[in-house]
Amino acid sequence: MEVILAGDIIGSQKNKPDDFLSVIEPILKEHCKDGMYQIYRGDSFQGWIKTPELGLSICLKIKAALKSKGSLDVRIAIGMGEVNLIDNNIALSTGSALTRSGELLDSLKEVDQNLMVQSNHHLDYYMNTALKMALLYMDQWTQNGAAVIHQTIKNPDATQTQLGEILGIKQATASRRLERAYWNETQDIIELFKQYYKDISHAPTH
Repeated sequence: MEVILAGDIIGSQKNKPDDFLSVIEPILKEHCKDGMYQIYRGDSFQGWIKTPELGLSICLKIKAALKSKGSLDVRIAIGMGEVNLIDNNIALSTGSALTRSGELLDSLKEVDQNLMVQSNHHLDYYMNTALKMALLYMDQWTQNGAAVIHQTIKNPDATQTQLGEILGIKQATASRRLERAYWNETQDIIELFKQYYKDISHAPTH
């Protein structure tokens, strides 16, 4: 079961392209299979994730990195299924994971939810409901809150003291910001996605 992310930058018109390209490109490069990502129309992107169970974690890494810049956010559709690679080029490739991510991304504005999954499995409903609840606070991350979440996902083994050093703040401030940004709940939903991915990978679709 492959995972494709398809996304649109929110607030791209108010920012210089480099403000968001410099954020998303390194993350896509790190987490996608070799060269299997593209940025198109200036502010949209697509990537074939090499560690599919980390799909949500990567989405939140992108979201937090963009929100830490201030006036940026992102809409991401997580499509799951098959990928038929053509000419070693993600832009030319086909398959249900690509189709689902593209169609879902087109519908996100309509349903007013910035992050959803689509695997064509009945468990999607439960995962998407959990994401809807989590987005109630994630969409409200402040610049400081997003920055500490981004660094925590980026440096999973760092202590709060080390996070503080990276961000130029005290450990107590880092701890407070993590609490205000609901880091514990964010970890829960990342783990929930890993379990959901495992379940849909081993279950027949309905």
